[in-house]
Amino acid sequence: MDIYNKNIDIIADYIRAGFKYKRSDNIGAEFEHFIVHTNTGESVKYSGGVDKILERIRSRFEHSVYSDGYLISLYNDDYSITLEPAAQLEISIRPLGRISEIERIYNGFIDMLSPILNEFGYELARFGYQPKSRVDDLPIIPKKRYEYMDRYFKTTGTYGKNMMRGTASAQMSIDFIDEADCIAKYRLACLLGPIFALISDNSPVFDGKPYNKHMLRTYIWDNVDKARCNVFPCVFEKDFNIRAYAEYIYNSPAILITEGDETTYTGDTKIRDIYKNKLMTEENVEHIMSMFFPDSRLKQYIEIRNADCMPESYNLAYAAFIKGIFSDISRFDFSGITAADIDVAKKSLIENGFGGIIYGEKAYSLADRLYKAAESALDAEEKRYLSPIGDIISSRKTLKEMLKWI
Repeated sequence: MDIYNKNIDIIADYIRAGFKYKRSDNIGAEFEHFIVHTNTGESVKYSGGVDKILERIRSRFEHSVYSDGYLISLYNDDYSITLEPAAQLEISIRPLGRISEIERIYNGFIDMLSPILNEFGYELARFGYQPKSRVDDLPIIPKKRYEYMDRYFKTTGTYGKNMMRGTASAQMSIDFIDEADCIAKYRLACLLGPIFALISDNSPVFDGKPYNKHMLRTYIWDNVDKARCNVFPCVFEKDFNIRAYAEYIYNSPAILITEGDETTYTGDTKIRDIYKNKLMTEENVEHIMSMFFPDSRLKQYIEIRNADCMPESYNLAYAAFIKGIFSDISRFDFSGITAADIDVAKKSLIENGFGGIIYGEKAYSLADRLYKAAESALDAEEKRYLSPIGDIISSRKTLKEMLKWI
């Protein structure tokens, strides 16, 4: 048996299992938040803080997940609550057809959590980077996955600890019809990543000091691990397809593997070498795909990962913005753009904000076009959610500048 090619096919077939075979405007949303002390703004640690919050709300959820005896996740049919490496709290809302449904679930989560946080003297902070704490002061939660990632990223780049301990995002997930639709949407998501990051820029502080450039999270992620972050270099090759994405992953380092309840550090050993003598299970595939962090990630849906966490109305506006843009991608033509062009665009926008250049035009011009496209695609009920993003774009200022955090 040709195990090498068979395992690549297993990964590719896992992605293809997400084909909807008809148009789907569903969108999934994940919003990460910092829990901070109300009186100081310092981040609340897991032990003796966030763990007690989870225990307090556990009875309101049908399911709970423990790691080595520590409560780390809660979930029900509508959403899950999980923890990022330094106890950032993430709500993941299932794919839904209407932004109003996302709003209902999100607001219900906030309404449930806020009074309990108040009792503890805590509150949610909505930023893309820690507003007060320094990452060197923040421990990793008791989860082997994060312990091993922290260890590995010390060898691959300069900002792994900042990414794990300091960042919080707003991530959107979109469906695809078939392979052609998947690749077209995936490429567009990669191309538009820099402008999504700029529009959502909400990181005014970098380890206790004002950050006066733009897109701090983008800068950090681009300096974590070139092999599994940024944009995969093969994305714009003529023959790129789902199998090529799967092959790229299969030939990359694993960092760690999980088998049942066991997690093992594998460092820079490539996935192909770990599984050279056995076929991968669906659990294996789901795990290894979760260990790659490109700007947009391909799973059984496309996960767009560029945005900072923002206040609720902006998070919902961003969800509507993404939904509108990807409802009809035939309106956009970015032929000839390469992964290198994306890197150039990122650098320009980090330095110059809306005055930067992206693919030969001003960032504000592209943002205007995208907003009009999203606005025209949404019905009247959903269009009303867009205005906070429209305010950012029309002002030519990022959220942190509009709200004068610095």
